[in-house]
Amino acid sequence: MSMILLDSDDIAHVVLTIATPNALCNILRTHRNVENVRQYLQDNASDAQQAIEEYVRERLIDLKPQVYFPHEPAFCALAVALETLPMPVAEDFLSQLAALKIAEMPISPRVAAICLDRRKSLLISYTIKQFKSRLMTMDYTSSPRRLSVIHTGSTDLNTRPRIQAHSTYNRDAA
Repeated sequence: MSMILLDSDDIAHVVLTIATPNALCNILRTHRNVENVRQYLQDNASDAQQAIEEYVRERLIDLKPQVYFPHEPAFCALAVALETLPMPVAEDFLSQLAALKIAEMPISPRVAAICLDRRKSLLISYTIKQFKSRLMTMDYTSSPRRLSVIHTGSTDLNTRPRIQAHSTYNRDAA
């Protein structure tokens, strides 16, 4: 029932009036129906693959050669809804839609490509955020030996005593 929200006239109006895929993605990310579908799929993760496949299959029946695909706005909205979901079916759908090159669907493959790029960048940024938020603490008091401080400044090297090293290399022999 919740996937049907993507077929709304409001989403179709947004998709058909916005000129660029980037702007379309930004607007659809905040659309309440897209958010509701995203939440529905996240809450029902075990049934998400079946729901998405069934939804897409029912709409692909209307795909006719040389006729604009009437469900393209819903596919754009579905791509944006799947953008941040950590599910293999989301990655598969976005990859397949992004690879599609047909005149009947001019905008949804570009929206899917943007969603794939953002999905990859979010994965990287989440990883960096997790890495930075984890503090690497060392309890010096419980350690049996105290760790020495390593100075990395150039002044530290200048203050250390120099050791004379004798070379066994003979210049005259060469």
